[in-house]
Amino acid sequence: MRYGIFFNPNAGNGNAEKLAKKMQEKFKQAGHEGEFLTAPDPEKAVETVKEAIEEYDGIVAIGGDGSLNIVGTAFVQAGKAIPLGIIPGGTINNFAKRWHLPMDEEEAMDIIIAGYQRKVGIAACQDRQKAVISSFTFGSFADISNEVRQSEKKKFGLIVYPLKALKQLGKDKSYPVEIKTDNFHEKLEVWFSLATTTHSIGGRTYVDSDYDELHVSILHNMRFRKLFQLIRLIFTGRLKDSDTLTYLETSTLELTPLTDKKIYSRIDGDKGPALPLTVEFMADFVPLYVPENKK
Repeated sequence: MRYGIFFNPNAGNGNAEKLAKKMQEKFKQAGHEGEFLTAPDPEKAVETVKEAIEEYDGIVAIGGDGSLNIVGTAFVQAGKAIPLGIIPGGTINNFAKRWHLPMDEEEAMDIIIAGYQRKVGIAACQDRQKAVISSFTFGSFADISNEVRQSEKKKFGLIVYPLKALKQLGKDKSYPVEIKTDNFHEKLEVWFSLATTTHSIGGRTYVDSDYDELHVSILHNMRFRKLFQLIRLIFTGRLKDSDTLTYLETSTLELTPLTDKKIYSRIDGDKGPALPLTVEFMADFVPLYVPENKK
């Protein structure tokens, strides 16, 4: 069998390439072929993976949710997916953690070689031109993340996000948005909205149900007296505990801005397209290599 090994050669101080070579050797020992898939930029990477769908029996992605998004985007644009193996890396690994994939590189490779699969869902937007692997957000906090420079993240670490978020607390920065789902239709002043393909973020369960749908949390109609709840949200991630939150489970999420101001999304940790957008859940779309006891 032939496998494509997708990675960003410029990520992680060359560690991704080392892992790709190790995975290639494991394939060889198992009697398979492993060939590298790389590209100079995300757009060309998507095209490279789309071509690989017709050429390989499976694809291994090395990296976090951002790297997985490139593979997922290629899948949704092609309208089909082939078996996917994940060697987690990068900053955000929500998808891998949701499906109980080990963070240890050797263990992750062994799961791929073992070959057990289950079909899992991801989401898509922009008429299936862009995948959503684990998270889709918009609102004040998404704006903060989009504005944080790489140099600031390196200098201050992850603390830069709550620090910048706290600066927003005294500002009336909400967006009027019409929100429509399978069983909900409202016009809201949205501070922040989070849609996930899983019930957990960073391995932490933030909603109790685990339905195979989009989990949508909308923080809206905030008032100054409720800002302490927002502080708690920033530092704990416990969205569902806030009485200013609307929580929905749906297969589709239609978002229409009611303002001329551009409202940008953030998808899997990276800046995404502006509203209006429709996000749809694609159940059982991706055959994923998983631990046998988690199949």
